Amino acid sequence: MKILLENDCTLVEERVKKHSDELSGTLGLMEQQLEELLDTVVRHCRPMTRREKQQLQKMIRKLPPKNLDRAVEIIQRGEPPEKHSDEIHVNLEKEDNITLWRLYYYVEAVEKARKLSR
Repeated sequence: MKILLENDCTLVEERVKKHSDELSGTLGLMEQQLEELLDTVVRHCRPMTRREKQQLQKMIRKLPPKNLDRAVEIIQRGEPPEKHSDEIHVNLEKEDNITLWRLYYYVEAVEKARKLSR
């Protein structure tokens, strides 16, 4: 490896880029498959109760700012992209069951991770 780096740096860079691109493509495909699997699982969840929606709303308000982007992605999945603004208003009563449960499990996972890191 040292000999390659000293003699043909371009070849090493090309190979690293090739493998990096392949890995990136594989990860993208895996992410898509995971999203489809999650949709399949939550499709079979019961409708979320009003109380659970209220609890979800409270949990969302407690999310750290770094996790809000992913919550917005979950809510806006399948919708045309909107102009970005600093605020987003979500009416949980109007969201479909799949979105509600995906959001719930995401927010719950973030909360559990925060508790473990303390």
